Amino acid sequence: MEPGSPSSPSAGRTGQNDGPSSHELGSLLTAAGVASVWMEPDGTVVDANDAFVSVTRYDRSELLGTAFSTLVGDDCPAIESLIADDATRKVSTTLPIRTGAETSRSVEIHLERFETENGSARIVGLVNRRATPTESASSSEFTYGRTFQALADALADGIIVLDTNSDIQYANPAVERILGYPPDELVGSSKVTIIPPRLRQTHLDALQRYLETGERKINWTYVELPGQHEAGHEVPLGVSLNEFWYDDDRYFVGLFRDISPRKEAERTLTAKVAQLESIAYLGRHALETRDTDALLENATELIAAALDIECCAIYDSETGGTDDAFQVRSRVGCDDATLETEIQRSSADSLPEATLAAREPIAVESFETDTRVPGSTGVTDHGLTSGVGVPIGPTTDSPGVLAVYSAGEREFADHDIDFLESAATILATAIERQAYERRLNDTVAELEVSNERLEQFAYAASHDLQEPLRMVSSYLQLIESRYADDLDADGEEFIEFAVDGAERMRDMIDGLLEYSRVDSKGAPLEPVDLDVVLEDVLTDLQVMIDQSDAEITAASLPEVQGDAGQLRQVFQNLLSNAIEYSGDGQPRVHIDAERTGSMWRLSVHDEGIGIDAEETSQIFQVFQRLHSRTEHDGTGIGLALCQRIVERHGGEIWVDSQPGAGSTFSFTLQPAETPQRNHCV
Repeated sequence: MEPGSPSSPSAGRTGQNDGPSSHELGSLLTAAGVASVWMEPDGTVVDANDAFVSVTRYDRSELLGTAFSTLVGDDCPAIESLIADDATRKVSTTLPIRTGAETSRSVEIHLERFETENGSARIVGLVNRRATPTESASSSEFTYGRTFQALADALADGIIVLDTNSDIQYANPAVERILGYPPDELVGSSKVTIIPPRLRQTHLDALQRYLETGERKINWTYVELPGQHEAGHEVPLGVSLNEFWYDDDRYFVGLFRDISPRKEAERTLTAKVAQLESIAYLGRHALETRDTDALLENATELIAAALDIECCAIYDSETGGTDDAFQVRSRVGCDDATLETEIQRSSADSLPEATLAAREPIAVESFETDTRVPGSTGVTDHGLTSGVGVPIGPTTDSPGVLAVYSAGEREFADHDIDFLESAATILATAIERQAYERRLNDTVAELEVSNERLEQFAYAASHDLQEPLRMVSSYLQLIESRYADDLDADGEEFIEFAVDGAERMRDMIDGLLEYSRVDSKGAPLEPVDLDVVLEDVLTDLQVMIDQSDAEITAASLPEVQGDAGQLRQVFQNLLSNAIEYSGDGQPRVHIDAERTGSMWRLSVHDEGIGIDAEETSQIFQVFQRLHSRTEHDGTGIGLALCQRIVERHGGEIWVDSQPGAGSTFSFTLQPAETPQRNHCV
């Protein structure tokens, strides 16, 4: 440690309160039985302890705000004149004190001027009553040294006083508590005794340089330096330094305290911050990457760095592993030989196997003595003494273990365990997501194959059925044309029913074929003007509209992302149904559009016969009809086709209806400016 002197007694204090405050000093003086009074630079009393009140026999309230000069004899110099400037900061003198009992008492007073923490000046006076003729000299003896020793003995901080040779002249009792050396053993020895060997020569060189040049290399007000404990280890110290002269000899005083708790708190905080940052990075990386092996490799590197350990490994008990051994998915700092015994699963006595069996974290301070993991003693041959195992994934069905190993016996803190559990949770989520995505991809692939086969079947079936139907229709028509004269009324009716059935069968097959090709034969989705689509539909339905005298109205329709041909089918089916099921009155149909969130909602409203609420769910099923063919034509596939087209466009379709009050068919489509998402049927 380098010696020196701050500018004032208060200069040794820092924002961390490493020196005694004025309040603490007053308490120490009181504890030491020293009468003390505190004054402004002009001599006004601002505070006094009980011992001073006892000496003067005034009440404290009478003393506060009083000029100290009123307490002394008329021929005595004023206090402020004795210690008026920076040149005279300390003085000792004898003064007569007028007491509150109207008597006079001679006292010895030591005055010192110093700067307070807020920059203002104060004068402190330490008072000792002089002995009367009947008192022994020893009981009245007053020295500043006695006061200093009383204060030093009461302080929790260590104090040493050295000469210019670095020999210790004084050590207070706190030195033994902090550094283990009894004060009596230190006095007379060199200060280098309490300095770590690696810094002793640096101290001696710095002291010599200061004595020769006055140059300082460290902050004397407050500096953090290690001290050498008697047991041989180093102790972090917060040190304040000062220098003084006595009988023309130069001395240095050092005030220090053990800052191990603060240093440990700083280390813990730094470790927690590093661990939190690692978890945040690992979480982001897990979201961004689909490469689980790369994630596991990155995780082991992060964990090893954050915990400052020698070996980190991730064991997998499922993927690629066997009944007899774990698979090491990732590792850093540990080779095959180190993990040779750890990957064996012959018994639940290695760290990873014991962790799986316990279904909770296991922290081991010593593999040689911990009876839970006798199978892990093999890692000690490679310099690893302690470790932690944490299950990866749900405790009921963990797919693996995250394990760390450290050289030397180590007591892992709670925040270390929490950090490992958080990392294991992220890894478990990533592993499960990978397995889910693998299953999902397999399912999607299977569905695509199944859909392709269904489309091929539907096409083949409809194509193959068309030919027999055409043949049936042709032969029925031949029978009707050739043998019409020979058929009676029933025969003609039967042939008519057969022809009608064949025609309806062909229509159903055509509808089924069209339904199966919604995805495979649809055009790419692109911006479509629905006003143009509606205009085309109304043109196609003009004959039906004229025959039914239907009234069709429409609001301005938006531009959407879609397949124009398929959207034409949706409007055509919905409008023809609205006209068909209008009842006995004139068909009135209105088409409207409304923006709802990110979608457009299109509505086709009619005033027709309506639908029973219990039947609204089945009308979108293939070949489901609510009315007989004698009442209304149709194949029963039109609304199912509408639903599949709308779903292909990323929307949905539904109906709101009441019997006799009309129906409103609504469906949603994406605006033209919104990119289309992929949808699977």
